[in-house]
Amino acid sequence: MQNIRIHTTQNVVIEYPTASIGHRILANLFDLLILVVYYIIFISNESNFNLSSAGWVIVGLPPAFYHLYSELLMDGQTLGMKLTKIKVMRLDGAQPSLFNYVLRWMMRLVDVWIGGGAIAVITIAAGGRGQRLGDMAAGTTVVSLRQQASLEDMLLPVIEGTYEPIYPQVVSLSDRDISIIKEALSTYTRNSSADPILIEVLTRKVKELLQIEEPVAPIAFLQTVLRDHTYLTAHA
Repeated sequence: MQNIRIHTTQNVVIEYPTASIGHRILANLFDLLILVVYYIIFISNESNFNLSSAGWVIVGLPPAFYHLYSELLMDGQTLGMKLTKIKVMRLDGAQPSLFNYVLRWMMRLVDVWIGGGAIAVITIAAGGRGQRLGDMAAGTTVVSLRQQASLEDMLLPVIEGTYEPIYPQVVSLSDRDISIIKEALSTYTRNSSADPILIEVLTRKVKELLQIEEPVAPIAFLQTVLRDHTYLTAHA
């Protein structure tokens, strides 16, 4: 499994493990099984539905658009991707747009259906960034979420009624800001060779946002920001 460095719009670099080819194939198999079950339901009850030719065309539309609307509605994941804990992300760390998802979906015809998925496998294996042709066109990749399950472990226990937040202004941070802080700390904690300058840059930017000037060690500061935000939003 390779790692990919994603440059966020806040000029912070976060390192994600790319989804393995095996997990991507497994996700597609899960999704294919869902579509097969869908068709079996209609075929086995064809006499009850009594559909015309046009009706069967309509029945075929949801499977045709399955990957597109799944990724749109489930934040870059299909049901198969949720089960295998992988998701679509843009290379700049921003939320994929409708245009990005449409490009990925349109290129499935080449990547997945032509050659039985061989083109996608070869492209992903050769590229080094976890991208099939559709990802290259859309500026996206597919990352693994398996190593991010313990992000909340970085937060020290908050004892209700006794904890006193240090930086009440953290409530002004967006969910996106908090997510970036968590991801950066998680990456730094997992990777002993991670560049500490990245954490220092993030610390400076967060201090600028919160208008904090006091000198605090970067890791301790970011962890305090997360604790304060968790406590204050839970007791808002």
